[in-house]
Amino acid sequence: MKGDTVLELKNITKIFPGVRALDNVDFSVKEGEIHALMGENGAGKSTLINIITGVFKQNEGKMFVNGKEVSFNSPRDAFNAGINVVHQERNLFPTFTVAENIMIEHYTDRMMRRINEREINRAAQKYIEMVGLKIPPTKSVESLSAGQQQLIEIAKALSSEAKIILLDEPTSSISVNEAEMLIGLIKKLRDQGISFIFVSHKIEEVMGLADAVTVLRDGRNVRTPGTGEISVPIKNLTREELITRMVGRTREFQSLEMRKFDKADVVLETRDLRSVDSPKPKSFKLRKGELLGWYGLVGAGRTEFARAIIGYDVTIGGEQYVNGRKVKARNITQTLNNNRICYLSENRKEEGLFLDHTVRDNISSAVLKKLRGILFLLSPKKELSLAQKFADELEIKTPSLKQTVRNLSGGNQQKVSLSKGLAVEPEILIIDEPTVGIDIKTKSEIHRIMYDLTEKGKSVICISSDMPEIVQLADRIIVFRDGMITGELINTKDYDDMSKKIMNLIMS
Repeated sequence: MKGDTVLELKNITKIFPGVRALDNVDFSVKEGEIHALMGENGAGKSTLINIITGVFKQNEGKMFVNGKEVSFNSPRDAFNAGINVVHQERNLFPTFTVAENIMIEHYTDRMMRRINEREINRAAQKYIEMVGLKIPPTKSVESLSAGQQQLIEIAKALSSEAKIILLDEPTSSISVNEAEMLIGLIKKLRDQGISFIFVSHKIEEVMGLADAVTVLRDGRNVRTPGTGEISVPIKNLTREELITRMVGRTREFQSLEMRKFDKADVVLETRDLRSVDSPKPKSFKLRKGELLGWYGLVGAGRTEFARAIIGYDVTIGGEQYVNGRKVKARNITQTLNNNRICYLSENRKEEGLFLDHTVRDNISSAVLKKLRGILFLLSPKKELSLAQKFADELEIKTPSLKQTVRNLSGGNQQKVSLSKGLAVEPEILIIDEPTVGIDIKTKSEIHRIMYDLTEKGKSVICISSDMPEIVQLADRIIVFRDGMITGELINTKDYDDMSKKIMNLIMS
């Protein structure tokens, strides 16, 4: 019955070596409810999700599904109990068809028998229509947009008759229109009795979508003063109150002063630069000590342009200058060594980090030649000193430098990626979507790191789809749309004024 508790966790404690990740945590979800789970990176959200989905077992506490105590030993146990998760990183087979991805769980026990392709397509069509997509079931998943793939993940969950769906940062890598479509679908399914656990760092998104919210901080429940309330109806909270529950303060960002660089030396310039993946000519200048923002919606062409600058993509026209010297970016290594330009990808887990290696290994990985000792062998002492330096400066939260990066929170993974880039001592840093999927406090810390770099004379390009972030952070803003630069703005730090100007350039 709608309103009944379908999932309940009581006094959940999870201990890893040297870390109490969860301490006596309570959490519950009702039927037909969108329940937001919020907290800073490292607050314990991922650990709680992994317990709910059977990846981890709690050390203490109990879990109930529809009032019945359960003990999951694997994700398959959670799946069989009607719990499914849509991860931030896609969990699809890109070369398989839409139908094969949706229905794959139904055929894991039939691998030695012939599978009727027509039967699969017919069964999948029902779920494709349920999520509002108009694509053939025979279409390859790799040909779909990020937003369409996200909907396929939900269709896959629905095909398993999931009653509880966990959504981990579901709109972080999809366009505005796709996000609106996804949110509409979630509301529709909620009204049909499906329960959602919604993990997001986007305050406005949570305020507009969730029915209730539970906040974790340092592995514990945040309780309402006076009442001790854990789960709070979203209608009873203001934006500021929600932020305060998460971080203990009301301001989401620390304001940075307005700076002008019109007389500073130009350190990077392109003139009608074009590449295979960014064919429209683009020209811009970056000045010494400047923090330049590149703003645009997902798919605007900013990442492709950055990759052309660093030599990742082949250029087919135009010119590029570094400190007044004409250069030809042939590959990333040459760009880094000769032009002192470092690019940090938005896809840090696949392109920026060695997830199964230690914090120390990751930070030192790009500068191994500098860390040679006797007989040109790697000096463990130098490597440890370098890693400790960045761990201290960037305040990386880790039990030790020997911790595997995969086990760190998203915010601390980003700090490790940033440390790896800074270790090569670049003069120009291009950082793509630096705070996607990162909590408010860590956002502020990463903003401060980038700002401090410019105070030391380094130049930074911040690529972001987060307008408040760009306006709060950048000295100057370049706006992209459809693979083109549509305009350039001096940032006055007046959000209302700047947001209107930016949207005019996007819509023009």
